[in-house]
Amino acid sequence: MAVLATIVSTEVDVDQIKAFEHIVPIDLSSIFTGYGPLPAVTGTTNQMGGWDAAGQTRTVHLSDGSMAQEELNEYKHPQYFSYTVSGFTGSLRFLTTSANGAWWFESRPTGKTLIKWRYAFKSRSVFAVPVLWFIAKVLWRGYMAKALTLLKEQVEGNFA
Repeated sequence: MAVLATIVSTEVDVDQIKAFEHIVPIDLSSIFTGYGPLPAVTGTTNQMGGWDAAGQTRTVHLSDGSMAQEELNEYKHPQYFSYTVSGFTGSLRFLTTSANGAWWFESRPTGKTLIKWRYAFKSRSVFAVPVLWFIAKVLWRGYMAKALTLLKEQVEGNFA
């Protein structure tokens, strides 16, 4: 199985701790508003814990009626967190077995924070790779960039 990853980054005019503490528990529907054929997040349910420790899980609901399970894998305040998304019920279930997201927060001497986000899909089969490549490298990259723009506005607006 191939892994198809996309990385995006931004710098926010907020210190590392504030950025991390705002972003990790963020309401997903406020930043994942859809992109082209990719559905918006409409909410989460069944969250176990405060989304601040490895092993916590939740169900993510999408605007096309599908859902997926998300599990927090690592939580290192205020530098890093990672998660796995699996159990897709929408069309992605035919292409991928799971996806892994990872976020890094790097303090800058200016007081700003560099945020890097990597998202990696694991292909279900060799036949899924071309379609999944297009989703990861074109559509998903756009989805991530849009989410980061909304997130930057939110974080900087909360701490202005």
